[in-house]
Amino acid sequence: MAKKRLKDIAEDYNIPFDEAMDIAFNNLTEESITGKGKNTWIDEIGQDLLEDTIPMAIKKARVYRGRIRNKAPNPRFVFVHIKEKNGVVPVLMNKKYAEMTRPGQFIHVEEERDDRYVMIDPKIV
Repeated sequence: MAKKRLKDIAEDYNIPFDEAMDIAFNNLTEESITGKGKNTWIDEIGQDLLEDTIPMAIKKARVYRGRIRNKAPNPRFVFVHIKEKNGVVPVLMNKKYAEMTRPGQFIHVEEERDDRYVMIDPKIV
């Protein structure tokens, strides 16, 4: 692996160039960095160190609040109307809450993946 341009590293990690520049100058030695401005190059050792220090983008789960429309034929699922989604989505519930819920109640829903929703346990204080 040869030297690599800092601009290309920033594009690979989907971070702004200025942020990558700050991380590089704060965490790497002067021997690892050559050039200045957009023409900054990082050597092999610096690339390994930079790879460890750049924070990974972790996608946070979206949380919605919705009203239960009706129960599905499978007792572990209910249909919930979510205003942000402009529609009704099927939501997986825990077994202990499956019998307690009824249409009209509000519940909090977490989007695990695209088009897969799970009920969040209510916290009783």
